[in-house]
Amino acid sequence: MMWFRERRKVKARRLRLSEVADSVGARRGVVLKEEHTGGAGIGSSPVGLVIMTLRPGFENEVAQAQINAAVSAGYTRPPKPPCGKGRSCSFYGQPDLPMLTIVTYSPGEQIYFFGPVPDGQTGVIISLG
Repeated sequence: MMWFRERRKVKARRLRLSEVADSVGARRGVVLKEEHTGGAGIGSSPVGLVIMTLRPGFENEVAQAQINAAVSAGYTRPPKPPCGKGRSCSFYGQPDLPMLTIVTYSPGEQIYFFGPVPDGQTGVIISLG
């Protein structure tokens, strides 16, 4: 019975992460991949959610729009500059909100196994956990 209770907790955590993803607009643009991580088996890693998208626009504008969406959802605005080219922007320590990390990729940069980001687009990876 203990495994059933643990499985229900993992399912509830995944649902909560999906709700937060919706509230911060993590699925804007073209979703390349969405994957829940962790939570399988006893002593497993924490439950997380990773969403990869392509969005129209310049990297700085797309990153700022995503940061603004996170702040609107209840996250505290990070200190300036929030994140630079090739670095992530993380929000953590928020009451009732999971850690949120935003990573952006400019045109021509490789975004994992999807290939280079097309011209006029920005790759965005949102991680919640």
